[in-house]
Amino acid sequence: MISRRSSFMAVLALATACVPLLTACGETASTPTIAASVSQATSTTSNNSSGSSGAKKLKIGYIVKTLSNPFWQTYEKGARAAASDLGVDIDVRDVPTEDDIKGQLDVATAMVNQDYDAIVAASITNSNLVPAIAAANKKGIPWIVVSEDQNQAVLDQNKATVTAKVRLSFYDEGVAVGEYIAKQLQGKGEVGIIEGLSGTSATTDRLQGVHDVFQKSPDLKIVSSQPGDWDRQKAHDVAAAMIQANPNIKAIIAQNDTMGLGAATAVEQAGKKGQILVTGDDGTTDAYDAIKNGSMAATVDGVPWQIAYYSVDAAVKSVAEQSKTLPNDSLKPNLVTADNLADVMKTIPKPPSNMFDVNKNPYLPIKGFSK
Repeated sequence: MISRRSSFMAVLALATACVPLLTACGETASTPTIAASVSQATSTTSNNSSGSSGAKKLKIGYIVKTLSNPFWQTYEKGARAAASDLGVDIDVRDVPTEDDIKGQLDVATAMVNQDYDAIVAASITNSNLVPAIAAANKKGIPWIVVSEDQNQAVLDQNKATVTAKVRLSFYDEGVAVGEYIAKQLQGKGEVGIIEGLSGTSATTDRLQGVHDVFQKSPDLKIVSSQPGDWDRQKAHDVAAAMIQANPNIKAIIAQNDTMGLGAATAVEQAGKKGQILVTGDDGTTDAYDAIKNGSMAATVDGVPWQIAYYSVDAAVKSVAEQSKTLPNDSLKPNLVTADNLADVMKTIPKPPSNMFDVNKNPYLPIKGFSK
């Protein structure tokens, strides 16, 4: 069976080869886009082979962690916006929880076997999807990484490569939060940290960013650092125990907004709202509401809409231009507090362009595709 991607590449070559001939024969100067050429050619093929009508468009597989988290819902919105602008199909898949490592690999493996033209994925850990990446490589399916970086040693062991990484620095997020807490506490006080899932770069890199900042302020003490596994109830319980064991704690850093909201509830239940700073990470609307009502102090906008949008552009570009590798794109996070919340809220889920250094999309233009 000929895969969808193979058919697309054959049509792409035919369309490219025909352009000079059409020009020489006196056709108009404007050339149909590759998307249009594929649509016309595959429609004919479909009619001849099966009698059905309609074009086969480029199809992108998109894997997020779990759509029960508003953060990943924003990813879906950004990905679908890009697919709509490019005129391609997109299939967004998730798993029930953010620790369903096996389930996510099953989803990814199924996508590889279904011959999607390209796959974009936010893996749960830095290695759980490597077998699927290796399988995609063998089929010539481009693989774009978002969110979680990949363990290069594991990639090498599996002889696997990725086409591009479209993400932001988790370390920079940790630095941003650490600097905010250090400033608010004037360089002294007890701080607790609620970590994400063990074995993820989101957890280790954000933690390292905070630690590096706190090393400059020896009077800032991390009195407890416990896993919350991205879970709201677990983070609530961890925060409640931190507060009870450390009555002088002044801040709790949660490594995502879901856990931050759980920690904020624990703080309120302890009667210490306004006395203990709570921060999150992701930039969800629920966190923004919590900042507005004072139960959270800050979060980091991880520009999920923008990352998702760019990653679809990268996926389409890799197929349309037959690129085995593309430049990586590292976007910049932004700290959101009560001071700038109103500006952020004006454009959500899109990030306000004047607040982020992400105005240049490295994956545009795409030859044959117009916006």
